[in-house]
Amino acid sequence: MPRALLFSLRGTLPVLDVDGQRLVDSTRIIATLEDRYPQPPLYPADPTERERALEIEDFFDEQAGHDVRRALFFEQRGNPEYLSAFLTTGRGAITRGLYRGLMSLPGSMSYAVRRYRFYGPDAERSEKQIVNALDRIAAEQGSEGYLVGSGFTVADLTAAALLYPLAWPPELQYDYPDPPDSRLLKSLQQHPGLAWVREMYRRHRGASAELTAG
Repeated sequence: MPRALLFSLRGTLPVLDVDGQRLVDSTRIIATLEDRYPQPPLYPADPTERERALEIEDFFDEQAGHDVRRALFFEQRGNPEYLSAFLTTGRGAITRGLYRGLMSLPGSMSYAVRRYRFYGPDAERSEKQIVNALDRIAAEQGSEGYLVGSGFTVADLTAAALLYPLAWPPELQYDYPDPPDSRLLKSLQQHPGLAWVREMYRRHRGASAELTAG
């Protein structure tokens, strides 16, 4: 994490180094990878569908993703045990213990609280925005189950990736801790938008998506 934050120079993630080119922001990363690896395409060939897919991507990237983080972190703010385990997924016991100790200290979350607005009124608005995002999924998906056209596009990728903490699909590639005891998660489990997220992971996050050393 410290290396990634230093690499981005903005204190934000994700970041990617492509042959020395520093890419910050998921939209730029997707565009670059799409240019290098165009098959299968994430951008629809039809100009109208492409514009719609990019608009939906922007909606989820700029609104829903931030709101999921804000609402869940605010709800779990008094649970440093869980937050430290989640944030150190894939790391060793020493790192997990260090995070757990630091996050238990008074004021340890003050920077994150200010930067990401982990405040009650903001979290309440974020919960409403999350429902709006799930409602949009339910309204936008077509007969084939996708948000734009008849195939998987950048719109589906972005929505499913950013909303996974609400759905916890079994195909997640990381060994996260089990979902926390969460009022918000319980309240959303029957929403058809979450069924859609799980279906996208079932269809498109299989063994073929595993990263292997080249």
